Amino acid sequence: MTGQRPSTPHELVCLALRTLCDADAACALAVAVGDPGVDWKAVCRLADAERVAPLLSRALRPLPTVPAEVARRLRDAHHRAAASNLLLRRELTGVLQALDGAGIPALVLKGAALAETVYPNIALRPMQDLDLLLWQRDLPRALATLAGLGFAADRVEARTGTGAAYENEWHLHKQRGRKTTIEIHWSLFDSPHYQSALAMDWFWDTADTAMIADTPARMLGPEAQLLHLCGHLRLHHRGDELLWLYDVAQVIAAWHARIDWRSLLEQARRFDLVLSLRDVLGRVAVDWHAPVPDAVLHQLRALQPSRREARVFAWLTQPDRSVAQRLLVDLASLQSWPRRLAFAMINLFPSADYMRQRYRIRHPVLTPFYYPYRWLRALRGAR
Repeated sequence: MTGQRPSTPHELVCLALRTLCDADAACALAVAVGDPGVDWKAVCRLADAERVAPLLSRALRPLPTVPAEVARRLRDAHHRAAASNLLLRRELTGVLQALDGAGIPALVLKGAALAETVYPNIALRPMQDLDLLLWQRDLPRALATLAGLGFAADRVEARTGTGAAYENEWHLHKQRGRKTTIEIHWSLFDSPHYQSALAMDWFWDTADTAMIADTPARMLGPEAQLLHLCGHLRLHHRGDELLWLYDVAQVIAAWHARIDWRSLLEQARRFDLVLSLRDVLGRVAVDWHAPVPDAVLHQLRALQPSRREARVFAWLTQPDRSVAQRLLVDLASLQSWPRRLAFAMINLFPSADYMRQRYRIRHPVLTPFYYPYRWLRALRGAR
């Protein structure tokens, strides 16, 4: 977004968010919200859908030309986010203390880490769940520890052990009391390529210590944080979500003096994240005036991704991929034929328990017939 007057709800929301880390945008916003042609219903719908209503409320609060009903609706969203986040924060306190008591190291990821470290207050960064990074070797003990707090997995593995071998996360849900979801990660992206491309030791070695949920905790360091946020946004979500774009802008605004830009570029090349970093940093620098040095943007434009990264990036960012296409991409991302064959067999012939849960099969005798059904569904979606 440039300096011209916003002409759409999306541009107006982006301008408002920009004011939170770019004081020069405040005058332009004051003029924009005084326009009688602003579609405030569309602005509020967009803010809710993108989960930036609390941020928008904070940005618009000083402006008297904002309609009272709009201000009230955004303020209510701010209050709901505050209440929800405080409950999640209390849950996180118990989880971190339980894991620490069991001797299990953990890094806090995404919103739970950012809300208390780079955002002005916890209510401004809505959260839907809690994300933690653990060492893969600690998964069995972590699952047992969290089970003691009432958390349990909601799905059966395709085959025992395949989740840790071929995926990057496990979802746990707590049903009693407040329903809470924890995403346990042992790698940062769900592509099999990145599970082998990322050297997780570096992410742990460069981690920071912070007070999160009133507990001494660890989170990704500035360079690792940007690599994760940019990769997650671009590879998993096509780079469009305003809240996650704002996460990146806020990390840069809060920590720009600490960021080792040279190391960031080196690790982006090492981990096949050049294209994700280039795309997202370029956007937040141009659209939101995040303080990314011009020299860094120039170096990023000149930095050539590996041929393998270019292929994987094209595969993962292809719109509307079917189940069959996703399977083919994951197979191509694996680096040996034995692993490809094992992965294909797991997906073509998952366990009977998995099939019964996945397709809600009422009688075990029907289970074999659901395998052709599974294949046909995947093939039909590939056309």
